[in-house]
Amino acid sequence: MPPGRNTGFNRTTLVGRGTATASGDDAPALALTILYHPVLERVGDRVLIDDSPGRPFALSRAEPVFAPPSTPGEGEPLGDEHLSRKPIHFTAAPDGGLRIDVGDSSTALNLRGQRLLGSAMLSAKELARGVVLELGHRIVLLAHHAGTSEYVLDGGADDDARELAGASDGLRRVLWDIRSIADLDLPVLLRGETGSGKELVARAIHRASLRRDKPFVPVNLGAIPPSLAVAELFGAEKGAYTGAEKRRVGYFEQAHGGTLFLDEIGEAPVELQVALLRTLETGEIQTVGSTQLRKTDVRVVAATDADLEGKVATGSFRAPLLNRLAAYEIWIPPLRDRRDDIGRLLVRFLREELTEIGESHRLALPAGDAKPWLPASLVARLAEYDWPGNVRQLRNVVRQLVIGNRGRNRAEMTPAVERLLVRQPPREAENPRPIEPALPDPPQVHVPDPPPAAAKAPNDDSSSASRLPARRRPADVTEAELRETLRMCRWDLAATAEKLGISRASLYLLIERFPGFRTAGDLTEQEIAQCHRELGGDLPRMAERLEVSERALLRRVRELGLT
Repeated sequence: MPPGRNTGFNRTTLVGRGTATASGDDAPALALTILYHPVLERVGDRVLIDDSPGRPFALSRAEPVFAPPSTPGEGEPLGDEHLSRKPIHFTAAPDGGLRIDVGDSSTALNLRGQRLLGSAMLSAKELARGVVLELGHRIVLLAHHAGTSEYVLDGGADDDARELAGASDGLRRVLWDIRSIADLDLPVLLRGETGSGKELVARAIHRASLRRDKPFVPVNLGAIPPSLAVAELFGAEKGAYTGAEKRRVGYFEQAHGGTLFLDEIGEAPVELQVALLRTLETGEIQTVGSTQLRKTDVRVVAATDADLEGKVATGSFRAPLLNRLAAYEIWIPPLRDRRDDIGRLLVRFLREELTEIGESHRLALPAGDAKPWLPASLVARLAEYDWPGNVRQLRNVVRQLVIGNRGRNRAEMTPAVERLLVRQPPREAENPRPIEPALPDPPQVHVPDPPPAAAKAPNDDSSSASRLPARRRPADVTEAELRETLRMCRWDLAATAEKLGISRASLYLLIERFPGFRTAGDLTEQEIAQCHRELGGDLPRMAERLEVSERALLRRVRELGLT
């Protein structure tokens, strides 16, 4: 930690081979982070903006100094000759916004895909999401809020979490959690959306633990037939069931002494939940077809993107098991909430994929006035995207981009990547699951009225179907109708979609299309915390004020530890 920095209180926990230190000074500050630079080693460097209202902050080729978040005292200016020496000025507003003035600077500044002439005002809400700025068609910056707390991880932390690329506040908190829990041998529950890196976090916990030299066994419970789940995990004796021609070694035995990673724990059938709870409570396992109990030495790390509390409420998940699994919880933020990591991840994946096809030279620093292989405008487009499939989706897009531009001296947007970015799958905030691309609405077919018929019986299914709203084209739903229906349904998205007669996927697309609408997943941590404080945690009133689904808001509140 740099000398002279005001760090407030420090809390240090000895874990594994190193320490995890958290500072108590975590007030968010305005920051500019480099998402792309012709010198790729500069990607991820940042500078904190003086957020004193009315005090300009200058940005040019020669100022200010950008540095890695971990070593703020070591850095240099942007330094690109294609940027003007005359500065662009940034001025913080009292309401948390940020004013940008191009002034006399000849540096081309693109904002939201358009060149900025004169000045523009960025709202606090936009900054909470992160605003992408393209400078001189060469450099991409992100204007955003950054925590000023330091999560310092020493003694092998980089090795333990080598697959977790990034330095955002959200990821640093995850790394701190990993080091804090690694050697305590408690069960851990990882929560996060599909593709956010839950298995990578589980592997990092294992590598940082005293079990690092023993097996790490990953199991996807969603891929195991419910009838075989108990036998797969705990093993089965020969003849225990039809087809058991020899003794089956279960995953618990395979992971003896090490770590068992149970992905998609929310998909565990009830029979398996009972057996898991017994094992976590007693430390013993019983194979199918045997009466003997045997001790087991396995640490369980479970992961889910499901609303387990909701499943407990409906009786499909056992509350005691949830309490056992969640001895310690780690929330893995989605990529859209750590947008300043996109540049770091992008460069890492580009290097790996280009090396795979023998074209790693594409990322070399261009000579003279030559343009970089990867256009800054393309990076800006990727940085603006919300990445509903998270890091996994970003990697797939990079692979598409690299292969689609194989042999070209300059990359360009390929049709496959363009389709991915234009048809962004909607986020399912209430219960995030892998989302399939929305199917087009069926063609409108005129069906002649049927001839008069006898009255339907009370239990006739067709009578209930006739009461459902007719299917509509999303384009026929006006903004005013959408707002009125959302309010009528108290922002419940399933009920709103049904009342409007459109699919849930189409409803999300409408919310994305019209300004002023959002889901609970769009709310910032500060916004939720402030509302929670002002309304005393009254969830229905919070949902009404924030105009989002109460169920989805409950999940966000729990994720932030406000309950």
